[in-house]
Amino acid sequence: MIPVAMNTDISISLVGPRDVTAELGRLVRALRQKRRWTQPELSSRAGVPASTLSRLERMGVVSTDRLARVLFALDALDSLHAFLEEQCRLAELPDDLRSFRPSAPRPRRIRHGRTKEART
Repeated sequence: MIPVAMNTDISISLVGPRDVTAELGRLVRALRQKRRWTQPELSSRAGVPASTLSRLERMGVVSTDRLARVLFALDALDSLHAFLEEQCRLAELPDDLRSFRPSAPRPRRIRHGRTKEART
């Protein structure tokens, strides 16, 4: 155990970029195998070269466009889209509600009573 001062900011990252890309590759391979498709079959359905699909499954290395094509062919793009939409929604929220400023103007107070004509 490493002693840490209480007022110190520590940034610890347990997951790195390579972990995420490798996990993407494992996901694509598992989804492909679940459908009992070969790599050439999925590459044909997704419109990406077989070498690209192989590299994606082995190392997770692929462009976002080709990843989206592969996930679409595997019928897994909707869940990624829903995840991204939620992350965008959360990113747009303020960190602290005290700093929240609504974009809509406040409603004006309406006074009931005498009209302008009745005052004259």
